[in-house]
Amino acid sequence: MISLHKQKGIALFIAMMILPLLLVLGVLVMSNTFLGLKMIDARVMQGESNIFLNSAAAEIMHRSGSAQSFASATDSTVFSYGEVTTSSIDLNGEINCKRRMQASSNNFKCKYLQVNFEHRFGRTQTGGAKWALNAMSVGIEQPIIAD
Repeated sequence: MISLHKQKGIALFIAMMILPLLLVLGVLVMSNTFLGLKMIDARVMQGESNIFLNSAAAEIMHRSGSAQSFASATDSTVFSYGEVTTSSIDLNGEINCKRRMQASSNNFKCKYLQVNFEHRFGRTQTGGAKWALNAMSVGIEQPIIAD
């Protein structure tokens, strides 16, 4: 048996050197994991916002009377559905129909309307604002009889 008087304390010294290294390594792993979870959460919220934007655009397009509201739209017209609102409407007047470039008749032109939708998503910050913005544009082409 080894007596306690002959111990030099090398095991205590090694333990004192290894424990701080393990502590730093553990903190780094926890920080990396937390950052990964935040990134996944943001990606899921963005995916939900994409689905919400698509469904809102589809709902606005398929509402009864939407053809009349698109035909009479101006730059100040606002289309909305739930939290989704239009940020701007670009009206390009009468243009050649994109689907009928090789058309045999010149009696028809198209009115092209680009509707830009916005949806704010994410965690609510102080003041009630959301931290991210998701946007989508939809082009609507309406054939009209040319003058």
